[in-house]
Amino acid sequence: MSNTLFIASFPDLSIFDFSKTGISISTIDNSDYFFNTGNSKFDYLNSYVNSLKNRIGNCDIVFVPANDKIISALSDEGIKCIVLYPSKNSKEEFLKDLQKAKVDDDYIQMINDSWDFMISRLDKRNYDYKFVMEKNDNILDVLRALLSKRDVLGISRETINIGISDDLVNNLFTYCLLREDEVDDINANLDSTFCQGIKYDYVFSKERINDKRDKIFHLIDSIKAIDDGISVLNMGITKDGKKWTDSFDTLEKVMVLGLSSGELFLPFPREFDASLMGNVPYVIRSSSYIKETCN
Repeated sequence: MSNTLFIASFPDLSIFDFSKTGISISTIDNSDYFFNTGNSKFDYLNSYVNSLKNRIGNCDIVFVPANDKIISALSDEGIKCIVLYPSKNSKEEFLKDLQKAKVDDDYIQMINDSWDFMISRLDKRNYDYKFVMEKNDNILDVLRALLSKRDVLGISRETINIGISDDLVNNLFTYCLLREDEVDDINANLDSTFCQGIKYDYVFSKERINDKRDKIFHLIDSIKAIDDGISVLNMGITKDGKKWTDSFDTLEKVMVLGLSSGELFLPFPREFDASLMGNVPYVIRSSSYIKETCN
């Protein structure tokens, strides 16, 4: 456990209970140092950073405040620190997570009051290592993904898989789907794409599909055997062998999102569906299909 990950987070993620997750965490209350009147500002930072350094090798993650002076002091000591915080538009969901975790009401109110200021400040800073959690991201999935890549701290959303869930798929699907108010006569020329599903047919906004292309890519990339081609019924297993959904409706949504974004391809005409397993289509990752046909 020598490769401990340092995370400067807002809000302080150490308030969540990770005891049953298999992730060991550590944090040190910097107020014990800050309010020690016998310390100068230099001594405060020096003492605090030395205490943090002593946690290296004893836990998976050390949480520190999202404070520029602390992050800079850690950097001076050769300790790389990821600044981790939620996107500004995920306030409502994050506050609900705090409530579910039974966090003190006063703390939740403080986060509520300081949210816009803190997120805006963090957005403007050019930290060496920064990761912004999107609205649908699960905190535990994010931490596990970051830990899996801790040897390479130049981390972006494109280099890690944050996980796959029914909620993620449903939120992506709803966001990309063409709304009723967009299909009236006034908006008849809206750029859209039609996709034949299994139970239903769908029309998506091309602009919103393109906006979420990276997330759809990672969604498809999570699925076991997708590069070889599989029945839609078998897409509920991740590459590490975990079952992530029992919902046929969710799998249909994955299929149509993949087809509409160009990440998935149907190797057989839809007329063949009735002869395939479960009477549902087979799909393959488009890049894999192109590679196969070109070889």
